[in-house]
Amino acid sequence: MNLNPSKKYVEVILPLALAGSFTYEVPEELLNQIQIGIRVEVEFGKRKHYAALIKAIHDTTHWSNPKPVLAIIDDKPLVHHIQIEFWEWMSQYYLCHIGEVMAAALPSAFKLESETNLIGLLEPEQFPEGLDDDEYLILEALDLRKEISVFEVQNILQRKSVLKLIKRMIENKWIASKEKLEERSTVPTTTWIRLAEHIQSSKELFNSMLDLVQRSEKQTRSLLLYLQLKKDYSWIKKKELQKLSKTETAVTDALIKKQIYEEIILDKYEYPNQSKELIEIQLNAEQESSYEEIKKCLSNQQTVLLHGITGSGKTMMYLKIIQETLLQGKQILYLVPEIALTSQLVMRIKQYLGDDLLEYHSELSMKSKEAVWNAALKLNRVFIGARSSIFLPFYNLGLILVDEEHDASYKQTDPAPRYNARDSAIVLAKAFKAKVLLGTATPSIESYYNAQQGKYGLSILNTRYGDSELPKIETISMKEAQQFGKLKGYFTQQMLDEIQNQLDLQKQVIIFRNRRGYSPLLQCSNCNWESTCDRCDIRMTIHKHQLKLKCHICGNHRPIPERCPNCGQFTLKELGFGTEKIEEELQAFFPDIKIHRLDLDIARSRKMQQTIIEDFQDKEIDVLVGTQMVTKGLDFEHVGLVGIMQADQILFYPDFRSQERAFQLFTQVSGRAGRRKDKGKVLIQGYNIYHPVISDVINHDYTAFYDRELFERKKFNYPPYVRLIKIQMLHLKIDVLDEGIKKFADELKKIYGKRILGPAEPHVSRIKGSYIRELLIKIEKDADILTKVKMDIMRLTQELKSHKPYSSIRIQIDVDP
Repeated sequence: MNLNPSKKYVEVILPLALAGSFTYEVPEELLNQIQIGIRVEVEFGKRKHYAALIKAIHDTTHWSNPKPVLAIIDDKPLVHHIQIEFWEWMSQYYLCHIGEVMAAALPSAFKLESETNLIGLLEPEQFPEGLDDDEYLILEALDLRKEISVFEVQNILQRKSVLKLIKRMIENKWIASKEKLEERSTVPTTTWIRLAEHIQSSKELFNSMLDLVQRSEKQTRSLLLYLQLKKDYSWIKKKELQKLSKTETAVTDALIKKQIYEEIILDKYEYPNQSKELIEIQLNAEQESSYEEIKKCLSNQQTVLLHGITGSGKTMMYLKIIQETLLQGKQILYLVPEIALTSQLVMRIKQYLGDDLLEYHSELSMKSKEAVWNAALKLNRVFIGARSSIFLPFYNLGLILVDEEHDASYKQTDPAPRYNARDSAIVLAKAFKAKVLLGTATPSIESYYNAQQGKYGLSILNTRYGDSELPKIETISMKEAQQFGKLKGYFTQQMLDEIQNQLDLQKQVIIFRNRRGYSPLLQCSNCNWESTCDRCDIRMTIHKHQLKLKCHICGNHRPIPERCPNCGQFTLKELGFGTEKIEEELQAFFPDIKIHRLDLDIARSRKMQQTIIEDFQDKEIDVLVGTQMVTKGLDFEHVGLVGIMQADQILFYPDFRSQERAFQLFTQVSGRAGRRKDKGKVLIQGYNIYHPVISDVINHDYTAFYDRELFERKKFNYPPYVRLIKIQMLHLKIDVLDEGIKKFADELKKIYGKRILGPAEPHVSRIKGSYIRELLIKIEKDADILTKVKMDIMRLTQELKSHKPYSSIRIQIDVDP
């Protein structure tokens, strides 16, 4: 042990999948600068440099000759001790390395390493005066090479420590990381306009303005419509006003030139600041009663579940509780499943919270991400974001809201940590002694069970807000439609008639099909050849518009063949249908209407998803065909009909949660219909239309569904009665894989017996060339047993990896899959 009293040692976390933390010696000249939570530059291995984060500071170490810290990167901590403790809990609970949690938590701008590529932002004539030699050498190298790595900077300067210098140059906007520059260049903008501020407060100027535009019929039309829509003179999107007033850009620009309108240009995901006079929240009697019930529950319990049917006004309840928490001088985290699908939500919330609302998501520019990160370190604000926002460095958290708490998007699948943001939020809140409000129309079985057991508080909203009613839900039998010749393509005549009826009423339609692509299978009717992926155990999907067969797992693709590759005959046929085929059929049936898709093929980026949603909201789209993207809490005013295609398929997926997911999806997508005065309608088209889940959806009966599902879960020993851990092993050689997982399973079974299920071949048994086998472990809800099982899993993992034939097996552990 090194006992030199004049020395200090730091324990650091590296953003790598390595067990534990690492110790480095602090040079004397850096002793006064070290703090827990700041980044330091360290050498790891022979030549690689990383920005590591200080976890702890020690006076002694048992290492005989630790490497020195090369430089201090930050002046102030990036995270507080609570975040480091939270990372440690996550790594222990979800059985991953703390470095993997750090890599998931920190924005990429904070993860400089030797391989990071840099790009110059200045031409030689723009080089600032007073550059030191190192700064000039880097800028000169970037002018000559256009792109260099951090490792190359070390060679150019002939020094190891460069990360602090690079950080300073990035902050000065002389250079940028390649990722950062790419993000900056792709952020779209939106132009907003309003009545010029100097006119708003002067009656005289207001009257002279009207005189100024009266000669132009189009300018008058634009101005009068603006005054009708925005009595408070607030901002409106330039394109929206032009569309509604049927005027061109030149008309709006002329009014801006006359200083009648003023404009601002913002990132598409930013919104104009609201006036300080924010809208007061008005609750109806049922909401007020529920609000008081929630407050009462939160005074005794940490977590409350708000079970409110679709359209019941849960958002208004959230806002009331948020405002109260802000008045207490606390921070709020507002978790949503998909930030891109909540542009309407953000706009709506800004009316009540103004500048107190900050967004955090992957589409933000790096500069914006850093600004939000720094705000979380010191400001009492409301932070809204998807699951990764749980890693923001809060210091004074008072409330976490989890909207649509049932949504599977809260669960991270790959890479590690495979965490559930909803469950992790409850642990994070406990560290701050904060409160948690879970909200949904379709609670997860686990959350509702916890509420029934008294672990969570519970409040229920049973009626829709305002004058709207729950939609009428009907089923259509595909069998009968086929028997009586009332099937056109994949649509029944009843579905087509109802779509036409809604279009005649100037209403919009949503068609839900949880399968993207044109057709899921290409098959030869002569020799039964099927289009399967060469690398995965899965059929390739037909994408007609791209003229490709695509694997939805590995992304492998190839052209659609004209004849069978096996027998050479022209006997290929498409089986099944996806959203692309539905769109094509609908366009043939209704050639004069605007139809659009919302799925991962057409809207891969969040920007594109948001554009489609806003176009539908503005009635530029008549029929929206979508996958589960259309189910996520969207509020459309003019939707009269929701059609659900081939409902059976979701019900019979080989997963113990399939019926729960089906109930949630059907209920959520049904809830998009009739959200204002006119009652909406939902048509469920399928073969097994008398399935009990469909009956529960029709009757809006969550309790009946929950009771039946709970009975089945207890009978077959599934959550919420047990905890699950799934272990997947992957290898290119199937014999090595089978031997390795059998050895692993046999050791576990010696200790835990029947709690271990498998090894088994999963539904998809090969991905990207690697074969897969899996184990499922069912554990009683006992903390001591769970801890022991996890310790044994980690021990056996290390033992298996230490044997040469099995060292190359990839092991993926998923707690609460």
